[in-house]
Amino acid sequence: MKFSIIIAIVFGLLSMTLMLIEANSTVWIHNKVTRGTWTHVSAAETKDGDSFDEDGDWAHHGYSVSIPNSVNSYWLKFSVTLSGEDNKWRGPILNNGDRCFHLHGTINTWKVFDC
Repeated sequence: MKFSIIIAIVFGLLSMTLMLIEANSTVWIHNKVTRGTWTHVSAAETKDGDSFDEDGDWAHHGYSVSIPNSVNSYWLKFSVTLSGEDNKWRGPILNNGDRCFHLHGTINTWKVFDC
């Protein structure tokens, strides 16, 4: 009886470890621009490459993009819809865990910061 409980615990821990290894990294975006402003982020392996994930939302709503484990490093492109400012880039970022960025400002003047 005790042996079967030990085996069950070992297999449970092993399966949890494998699930953690397979988990993608997440980039969390804290959207702190003024009300009525839409922000957007896209993730790509190269600065001018096609994005493999993207998301966006209205001001004061956070969102995220997922970075697959198969990606060694990536670029993030931040934008604010109808802004006169150019898109802001971050990268290359080494894919070694979850990250967080926050956007602050208005539709015409906004900045991106690491959390």
